This record gives sequence, structure tokens and C-alpha cells, in this order.
Amino acid sequence: MNKFTYIKKDIKGFYVEFGSMFDERLYNNIGSTYEDFLNGLWVLLSDEQVEFHKLNPFASVKEVWDMEFEQPKERTLDDAKEEMLEKIDKYDSSNNVNGFTINNELEGWFTAEERSNYKSSIDAATILGIETLSFFVGDNLLEVSPTQAKVMLARIQIYADECFIVTKQHKLAVEALSTIEEVDNYPYSEGYPSKINFTYPFE
Repeated sequence: MNKFTYIKKDIKGFYVEFGSMFDERLYNNIGSTYEDFLNGLWVLLSDEQVEFHKLNPFASVKEVWDMEFEQPKERTLDDAKEEMLEKIDKYDSSNNVNGFTINNELEGWFTAEERSNYKSSIDAATILGIETLSFFVGDNLLEVSPTQAKVMLARIQIYADECFIVTKQHKLAVEALSTIEEVDNYPYSEGYPSKINFTYPFE
């Protein structure tokens, strides 16, 4: 009994075997090229393509269609720079940079949105004459005066600005490099300011 193997992009495993060919007069979703496969149509494989797939079960659909293995893409300078810029962004957004300590033990961080929200709270407390504000650092509730909270936020903001400048400088430096080796060895984690340590209760 003849068997016919079709490929379809949205079918799990991509390959489906049937006992007969599709009648193109009855179906409007039949193609004949690899591009048709990418567009979601059913595409019939030749006997040679089926045999290549059987001999190379881990080959990609494109390799089966072409009946040859794709050559590995050579890593370029642009590839290396893109990878390093991604490392810089990840480091910049990690706890290695985004953080402060309280009494050298309690670790925390306020995002830009949180800093903005806390600033609004401080402004409201100042207008209403409220003497004590409460806020969380991690799971720890701290109580400070509006003035102390304002100073704390100001120091965190300046620290964040300094870190932003370092990150931007790293990115510009990477873009200016001319070899893959230079990019791969770039010291992307250096130059950031030391984290702020607050002493609580604040004086």
C-alpha cells in the first residue's frame, strides 16, 4: 500500500502520513513549496525527502526539504555585540546593581515607579502635616518622617542615575570595539557605584 507523507506547519511534529494523496480539486489548502509550508498549507514530500527524513530524524523541516544539512551560521562581530549588550542589560537590571542595604543586612530596592509613588506619598504627608510614613523594604515595615523618606529617595535616585550612566557608557564602549575577542572579554560588570547602606532608625 502506497503511503504519502505531508508536512504542515501547525501540526504537532510537522509530518503526517496518509494512505492516499489529497485531491487538489477538493481542498484549497494544498501547496507545493517550502514557502507554502511556512504559510500553513499541506505540502507533499517526495520519496527522496521522506527517505532523508527517515535517515535523519533530527533534521529540520528545511533540511529535509532541501535534503541537505544547513551550514552553521558563522558568529559575526555584530552577533557578539548583541550578546554583550544583552549581558549589560541583564546585569543592569539585576540585584548586582539594583539594590540598597539597611544596617548592612536588610536588602531592598525601589523601582522608578515605586520611587514615583513614594514621592507622591511624601508630598501628600508634607501638605497634611503627617509626621510619620510607613513603607516596606522587602517584607519589613519601616517608619520614617517625610523628610527622612525624601532624603532616602533622593539618594536612591542619584544612585540609579549614576548606574544608568555607567550602563550607557558600557554600551557605547562595546559598540566601538572592532573584534569579537575584545567584545567577549569586555568587563561589563565594572565601574558601577557601591550600593547605598542606610542606618535605621534614621537620624
